[in-house]
Amino acid sequence: MRRLIAPKHLSLIERRRLIDRILLGGVLLGSGLAVWVLLTHWGSANLVVALLIAVAVWSAGIWLMGKQRAEVLAAFQSFFEHALEGIFQADRNGYLQAVNPALAQMLGYERPDQLQGVHLPTRVLADAADFQHLRAQLEAHGVVRNAYLQLRRRNGEVFWARVNLWIRQELLEGTIEDISGWQQAEAAFRASEARYRTLLEQLPVGVYRSTPDGTIRAANLATARMLGYDSVEALLQANARSFYVDPEQRDAFLQRLREKGEAMAELALRRVDGTVIWVQDYARCIVDEDGQIYFDGVLIDITERREAEQALLESERRYQQLLEQLPEPVIVHDGKTILYANAAAAAFAGLDQPEELIGQSIFAFLKAKKAEAVRRYLKLATQRGRGLPAFEQQLVRADGAIRDVEIISAPVQYQGRQVLQVVLRDITERKQYERQLLEAKERAEEIARFKSTLLSNISHEIRTPLAGIIGFAQVLEEELEEPHQELAGLIRESGRRLLETLNTLLDLARIEAGAFVLTPEPFDATDEVRQSVRIFQHMIEAKGLELVLDLPETPLLVYLDCNGFHRIVVNLVSNAVKFTDRGMVRVGLTADEERLQLQVQDTGVGIDPDFLPHIFEEFRQEYDGLSRTHHGSGLGLTITQRLVEMMGGRIEVTSEKGKGTTFTVWLPLRLTDKTASEDASTSANSTKSNV
Repeated sequence: MRRLIAPKHLSLIERRRLIDRILLGGVLLGSGLAVWVLLTHWGSANLVVALLIAVAVWSAGIWLMGKQRAEVLAAFQSFFEHALEGIFQADRNGYLQAVNPALAQMLGYERPDQLQGVHLPTRVLADAADFQHLRAQLEAHGVVRNAYLQLRRRNGEVFWARVNLWIRQELLEGTIEDISGWQQAEAAFRASEARYRTLLEQLPVGVYRSTPDGTIRAANLATARMLGYDSVEALLQANARSFYVDPEQRDAFLQRLREKGEAMAELALRRVDGTVIWVQDYARCIVDEDGQIYFDGVLIDITERREAEQALLESERRYQQLLEQLPEPVIVHDGKTILYANAAAAAFAGLDQPEELIGQSIFAFLKAKKAEAVRRYLKLATQRGRGLPAFEQQLVRADGAIRDVEIISAPVQYQGRQVLQVVLRDITERKQYERQLLEAKERAEEIARFKSTLLSNISHEIRTPLAGIIGFAQVLEEELEEPHQELAGLIRESGRRLLETLNTLLDLARIEAGAFVLTPEPFDATDEVRQSVRIFQHMIEAKGLELVLDLPETPLLVYLDCNGFHRIVVNLVSNAVKFTDRGMVRVGLTADEERLQLQVQDTGVGIDPDFLPHIFEEFRQEYDGLSRTHHGSGLGLTITQRLVEMMGGRIEVTSEKGKGTTFTVWLPLRLTDKTASEDASTSANSTKSNV
């Protein structure tokens, strides 16, 4: 019997074969004994023995089969309980019949029996439609291998799993493997790869990999565009050697790469369109496991920088040439020592060559009568790092001459450094000219004061006898008969004109001497204009002119110097009547909230456009000498303009030759004390004219 029992070390297949042999041997042995007994005519006892032997052999085989089945079931149960993958069994509708502990733990349950009867499509699968797809594949193929599905744990968490499924005895059986960790690792890897590729594509610099023979294995879009290609694929078809303007540059660069493992150089490359660019190439030499050599590098387009550097060098060259030609001393210093000096600076210092100044102290060069002031100026310019206003100082030249100079300090770039440039402008002649102008101005002012004083002092000496002449001439005119009466009238009229001229001169002199003082007072401007115009009523009627008064119907109260306002009206109306032989004279007066407007318009001879800019100048008349057609001193409009400006107003004139002239005056409604005090030195107190 021992030989009939399968040894424990035999495999299940070997045990099954041994059991099959025992059963077959028992059948053959029992059949053979039965045949042998019948053929040898043994008795029934022998036949029974033969049958018993056959039954014994059959029993041993059946016993061995039962034992094997128990061992198989035990092995399957052990595998089922201890498998790392989830194993389940469900009916055709998806209700779970059995699950192993691994699947229960995977789905978040404490014990496998808690999943008994759980509906797989609605409770385990994240998408119930996946169950129908699985059944369709089972019916079509009989088995489902490596299906990737999302499952739901007991707490609702969804995870990825790999499912294998088959049908056995009308039941669904399968395995489930949790691949969420693998999925996360793969997703992280792919995300990292995507970020790397995105970063590589978005880099503003070129990145490439090439081989010693010039084959370009990889590059980003920035590299392609830098070299004039629309895509990376087009760039990969080219050879790196074709881009180098100077092939020797590439050979030297690759030689340094092989020797040191990494190198950096500024190279000239030719784009696909033929234009040349400059790049900074930083590369490393990489050798893989197979001994293949690669060059991984980064390209930075420095064309603009190279052009800027070249432009800067050219600018510095032109700048230095310009400084060499300047007649003014120019030095460049760092706040202490001289870095550059032109020929004029060397001559100013009494040296033959500008190089002799290099390295010397800036303060030793600028020898000033007030050295401390120069020192503070240069120190302040150095601290602020920006240009300062021109500084005038007296410097001692090498020959001992003292020159007035204007020191101008400004920051400049010199040989890549931020330094200061000092220019010395000799202003000695200008200062002398300014002093002469100042002396001439003082002399002119003294003469003007003397003139004003003289006129003021002799006013009474002239006006007193002149008044007597006019008075006696008027008496004689009344008592004498023709032709002596006409002569007396001429004397009286000439005296009156002389008195007018004298009063005008005295008024101007008093204005310039500061003897005029504005005296603001309230008065009706409308009434004042009407009274002032009435003086010329007889003259207007005698010339046959039309007088138009465009005045407000109600009083217009103002607070101004009444005498000054009267003189302005009289002067303007007098001019209008004097230069108008036919037509009309219009006097208008209006006002708004802040100022009044006085306008005197005539249809007289008008003013030549060339003379209009000089209309308010002293003693200027459009017609001089024998060509004069009207008498006058040429001071009326000058005094009028001065009085208007003294009261804070302005005057304008428009005229057309042969058609007439319009004078417009704007004055404030109220003359403040501040305005009066500001003009006290140049204002005057005028009396009404006796014309």
